[in-house]
Amino acid sequence: MTEPASTNGRGRALITGAGAVTPLGIGVENFWDASLHGKSGIGEITLFDPSPYPSRIAGECSDFDPTDFMGKKQARRMDRFAQLGIAAGIEAAESAGVADIVRTNPERVGIVMGSGIGGLSTWEREYRVLSERGAGRVSPFLITMMVPNMAAGQLAIMLGATGPSQCPVLACATGGEAIAEGLELIRRGDADVVIAGSSEAPITPLSMAGFCAIRAVSRRNDEPARASRPFDAGRDGFVMSEGAGAVVLESEEHAARRGAEPIAAVAGYGRTTDAYHVTAPDEEGRGVERAMRHALEDGGLTPEQIGHVNAHATATPTGDGPESKAISRVVPHALVSGTKSMTGHSFGAVGATEGIMCALAIKHKVVPPTINLETLADDCEPLNYVGNEATEAPDLEAAISNSMGFGGHNIVVAFTSVQ
Repeated sequence: MTEPASTNGRGRALITGAGAVTPLGIGVENFWDASLHGKSGIGEITLFDPSPYPSRIAGECSDFDPTDFMGKKQARRMDRFAQLGIAAGIEAAESAGVADIVRTNPERVGIVMGSGIGGLSTWEREYRVLSERGAGRVSPFLITMMVPNMAAGQLAIMLGATGPSQCPVLACATGGEAIAEGLELIRRGDADVVIAGSSEAPITPLSMAGFCAIRAVSRRNDEPARASRPFDAGRDGFVMSEGAGAVVLESEEHAARRGAEPIAAVAGYGRTTDAYHVTAPDEEGRGVERAMRHALEDGGLTPEQIGHVNAHATATPTGDGPESKAISRVVPHALVSGTKSMTGHSFGAVGATEGIMCALAIKHKVVPPTINLETLADDCEPLNYVGNEATEAPDLEAAISNSMGFGGHNIVVAFTSVQ
């Protein structure tokens, strides 16, 4: 069992490895370097013809080649969301050096790999086959490519991990939920090692049509790099993206026994539900505020210890304003970043990639920026925003990552230094 490390005795899990596939680059090193330099991963859509759509931009993982992580036959039998998730999971496992553990003690290695949507591109493609060519031509791999748990299942098969395996599905709160559940598996002693993360590949014709229909996405097609503008007065919606992130979690005792060098720790989390509206939080941000407070309590932290918030910050008026109010009531002093300004919004995956950003910010004592923040929107509180350039934070010891999902789901994960 995990030795108690937080002041409330509940224990924490150490992050001993990480993996990321994002529009800012493949691999954690590329992802982190690009974020610190304020680069944008947004461009014109190439995965399908976007010309009929009012929004024609997205954050694509354009450098991603699934065969760098698996054989061609395996790749053909997986949806893109699973390919992305497996790539992140493999990088995380390799960076943590857990291959020997998986080989010698596989039942003590768990996987929590979520997805908000699952195999949407497969579903769309095979429905066209059904409509145009008949039921007999539908792929026998449709179901195993489409269901959201296949990133978790396929990763377990590839690694040989036979411990607990789960797939959270909480829309845009999925990634944070995966890390939170990974922490609980470690706390309960159900696993010694947990690979926790999430993936999403939503850039498809039907998905884009749906988000255009509810006018949720930016139409700044002539300036893709400037389109995602969290907290800015000129914002006009989020920018869809794809990607995956994964972390390796271990108890402190287990990590110390094998001499692992942790990046940071997951100290606690908070979960709440708005019970207000299917796509918008309440105007005062009460749900995410409660989640933030629960995360601090669960991690044995005080508000004063939190030096950084990676905000959900989708660049929508319905989301940014309420979240900024919540932050102002809980940690008004903290450095606030809206990193979807660079990555776009990868829905179920983004809580995992933003969690990695929090961990790296604590390790390197630097906070990534919110690019495109030029004039603070009237509905956003005047917080300590990190605008356009990364900021050194030599005293940073704890940070939180906020995620807010359609359906009113809120998940906040608290990260701390390993000392």
